[in-house]
This record gives sequence, C-alpha cells and structure tokens, in this order.
Amino acid sequence: MRAWFTGDFEGCLALCDRVRPHDVDMVSQLALLRARALLRIQRPDDAIKVVSDVFVAHGTLDASLTARMLLGTAHVRRGDYRHGIAILEEAHRASPDAHPTIRSEIALSIALGYYCLRELESAEHALDLVRSDADIVHARALEHRGWIAIARSDYAAATDSFSSAIRRLDNCRHYDRFLEAQGIFALSMLAAERLDRPTWLFVEHRSDRFDWSASGLVAPQFWVGIYSSMVYEVEGRTADALRLAGDAEALAGTSVLRLLAQCRRAAILRGAGERFAHADVVRRLRNALDEVDVTTLEGDHQLIPLSVAEEVAYCGDVVGARNLLKRYDAQTAPSGATALANDPRLKASRSFVDAVVADAAGDRRQAHHHYRGVFQIFKRVGYERRALLAALRIGEISGQTYLLDYVDRTLRKISDRSPLRERARRHNPSLHDPVVAELSSIERTVLEMVCEGKSTAEIAEARGRSTQTIRNTVSRVLSAFGVADRPALLRECLRRGIIAG
Repeated sequence: MRAWFTGDFEGCLALCDRVRPHDVDMVSQLALLRARALLRIQRPDDAIKVVSDVFVAHGTLDASLTARMLLGTAHVRRGDYRHGIAILEEAHRASPDAHPTIRSEIALSIALGYYCLRELESAEHALDLVRSDADIVHARALEHRGWIAIARSDYAAATDSFSSAIRRLDNCRHYDRFLEAQGIFALSMLAAERLDRPTWLFVEHRSDRFDWSASGLVAPQFWVGIYSSMVYEVEGRTADALRLAGDAEALAGTSVLRLLAQCRRAAILRGAGERFAHADVVRRLRNALDEVDVTTLEGDHQLIPLSVAEEVAYCGDVVGARNLLKRYDAQTAPSGATALANDPRLKASRSFVDAVVADAAGDRRQAHHHYRGVFQIFKRVGYERRALLAALRIGEISGQTYLLDYVDRTLRKISDRSPLRERARRHNPSLHDPVVAELSSIERTVLEMVCEGKSTAEIAEARGRSTQTIRNTVSRVLSAFGVADRPALLRECLRRGIIAG
C-alpha cells in the first residue's frame, strides 16, 4: 500500500507478486490493490481480469463493492463508458450500508465516466455525492472538478480547483503522491499559459521539494518540465528554459514525447534569436517525424505534426510546412471523449500555424486575418501567453496600435527582462509614448480607430456608443496631443512613431 500511495505502481505490483496470501480476505485485498495499480499504469484489461478471477473472494460488503467499483472504473478506462457507468451506478445503489468513503469513491468513479463522455453536469452531480470527510477521495474530487473546468475552458476555476486539491491533500490522513503530481502538472500548464505568476510560484515551490523518483510519475514530471520551460522562456531565463526542455526530453519514454520536447527546445532557440541552432533542431525534428506514423497518434500527441509545421514555417520552408499540415489534417478527428474534442484551443492552435505559414509566404493580409482570430480565441479563454504572441505579431504586421491596451496590460505581468517586452518596445513604440500612456482605455481605442481611418459614425456603431459621445472622446484625444483636427492628429502620430507611414 505504501508503494501505491507513493506512486510506485510497478513496485506495488512487484511486491504483490511476492506476497503469499494465507486466507481468503488477503486474496481479496491483494487483488483489489493489484487492480488499483494496474489502472494507474493504464492496463484496464489486466485490472478487469484480476478483479474477475477472484470475485468470490470479496466476501465483505465493502470488499465486494470496491471490486465492482474497480471493475466499472476499468471499463471506463478502456473506453466502455456506458457499460462502466452502469456497473458503478448499480454498485452505488447497493451501497447505503457501506463505509462512507467507499460510497464516495464509487461516486468519484461515476464522475470520471461522465467526464469521459463530456456529460459534465452529470459528472458534477456525481462529485456532489463525495463527502468532504472522505480524505484523499475528497482531494481527488477537487482534482476532477479542475479537469471539468478545463473542459469548459474556465481556466481560472480550474486553477482554483487544482490548488484546492493539493491543499486538501496536505491535510489528509493518507498521502497520494500521484495525485499531487497531477495537480502540480495541471497548475504548471495553467500558470504558463495564463501568465499567472502567483500560481507559478506555488508550483515552483511544490515541484522543487517533490519526490519524482517513482516510475508512475514520469509522465507528469515530463509535462511539468515542458511548461516550466515556457515560464522561464517568457521570463527571459533562456538557459533555464533550455535545461528544462532537455530534462523533459531525457524523461520522454517514447519517440513522440521526445519530439514534443524537441519542439519546445526549437521554440526557445527561435525566441532567443539563435537562428542557425534553431534550423539545426528543426532539421532533426523533421527527420524524426518521418519515422512516426501520425495516423496512429491519439489525444494530445496528434498535435505533433502541427508543432513541427510551425517551426518549419519559421525556418521559411512554406511548402514543407504545408505538407506537414496535410499530415496533421489526415489524422482522425478527436472523438467526443478526448480532451481535445470541441476544445477552442485546438482551433486556435491550428489557426496560429496557418498564420505563421501565411507570414512566411509573404501573405501579410492572410496572416493578419489568422492572427486576429487566434488572438480573439485565446484572449476569450484567458490563455494570455499565446494571445500576447498573436497580438505582438499583429502589431508588427500592421505597424499600428492594434490591441495596445491588451499588450500593455499583459506585459506588466511578466519580468522586465522578458524578450517579449523588448519585442514590444521595438515594434510598438506607442506603448511608451507619454501622451498615449495618459489616455483612458476608451480614448486609446478611439485613437486606434481614428488612425485606421474610421469615421465618427463608424466608431460609434462599432463601440455601441452615441455619435456625440464618440465626438467628445475624439475631442479629448485631439486636446491631449495638442492638435485641432484629425489630419493634424495623424501627422503627430506619424511623427511619434505611433503609426507607420
């Protein structure tokens, strides 16, 4: 049991093999523990066999219900969602006299089944049946709420849920190292993408003191390394970002995960301006991808051709990037039960690569169109790192003050030494114009639209304000710049570098 709680699932199975049970109850307990470990290492068929082979040994009510719970969970894990849920719900109906924690654990497994079907309200209803005094089962329920929030693209709520799960685990009688590892992984992703520094400091502290030695923790450790490298890259800590990407690559147990880590390394080198090193990594990436049958990839792994296509496009190989996009499109679309199904991030990620490819081809108009759509999606869901990247490129392409408020506000969340700040200063001098800095949000927006050539009536319609209100705002902007009319304003903005000639 200690091996199972510490995340050493392979070790747990090995120890179970060494035990010689001396009574029927021990046979039952060994089978249940073995099934739990098998489920954690993604072997549901073996778990079903283990539980079924000794079903008669589960003599007590609690043991019998636990066996049925593990059987139902195994069917859910192998993709037989409805069948697994039916087993679990029958077990829950039969459990009014069982230990409350066992009833809570059955409810937790029911929630997992409905989550896999993306029936999120039913999943939440099942989680409501988990008692707050159910120790680590309650902590796991909080973690499940985090994944449900992610499925709804509510990343602020997800951050709260995963943080609560880890803090709840700290107060549990038992400790589940796998649960903490999963929480650290989820929070590292959210902190990196949301540019959430307080959450990142929490993750960094927990990750540094965490014991990652168990075999069952390799996958979450890999992803923590990937997302940590993103944080360090944004903060301007290039050497640390490269080190963590390299550590993740060393942890990768498959060629697919190694490709993901290499894509991360390529992105860091590109951001640091290491053009030749970037091109060398991309060349090796393409060769490695040629050895992978992308039609067999599932879940998040399906994004690999997309990630490689992005880096190939940044190298200027438009034809090669488009061929990789064709390979990406040839994959089977995610089913309704996968994490990517109906996820707005998937559409935005594809559009971002389309933008990079159009950019590399010199089609600035098409690139601008795609970047704009990417920005809107990532801004809406709160993925500020990617929204900022899109916004910065829009400014570079247009040479105007698009999205000025967003860029300015978001840059304040990151380190002064971030390369993104330098990129913004280089291509968006208006961010540091003293007059623009004193304008209100609505005044900045009106200034941008005036610089785009929009009339007072067009601005009023776009902003949902009266024409007189916009006329008054334009007057305040003119006054701030010390000019009398629009032509003079445009000349002043050109002089200050707020808009391009």
